[in-house]
Amino acid sequence: MKAPRGFTLIESIIVMVVMAFVMLTMTHFLVPQISQSADPHYQSRVKSLGQSLMTQILARSFDQQNAVVGGGVRCTLDGNAGSPICSGLSGAEFPLGPDKGEVPATFNDVDDFIGCWASAPNKNCDNDLYALISSGEDSAYHNFQADIDVTYHLSTSKQMIKKVTLIVKASNQAPIELIAYKGNY
Repeated sequence: MKAPRGFTLIESIIVMVVMAFVMLTMTHFLVPQISQSADPHYQSRVKSLGQSLMTQILARSFDQQNAVVGGGVRCTLDGNAGSPICSGLSGAEFPLGPDKGEVPATFNDVDDFIGCWASAPNKNCDNDLYALISSGEDSAYHNFQADIDVTYHLSTSKQMIKKVTLIVKASNQAPIELIAYKGNY
């Protein structure tokens, strides 16, 4: 009768070394994948937030000086025909940006949104992003930041267009830039 044979000590050590090498190799390839697994989730949330903010901005009037209802006098480049000069232009009553005393709930034109908006206001961003998002702090857009800039893209006596640039960032993800135009008609 043969005696049962098992692994020798040397065979056991060799198997443990091979298994350690396999585990080390697998860990080396999996760890970077784990850190990047949230990227698509953040990217879709950044795009969603950007589209939502851009829709909110473009729903406002072209300028502070324009009547809210159609058919009213529109602001102009030079104040011809008794119309007011558009905000931010030479001789205008209002600069570009939020008007004195306005808060996000009372923003009425596209340039009121100018500034840096963060979910946790910090030294770089003074404005609270949750004031722009309807669900506020329950929105789950933590660690997000939106930089909004509005400039005149085209200013002629016949055409006036404002360019709205929105850059949305989420923690260490690549920022996403959205650009839209609002015309004075």
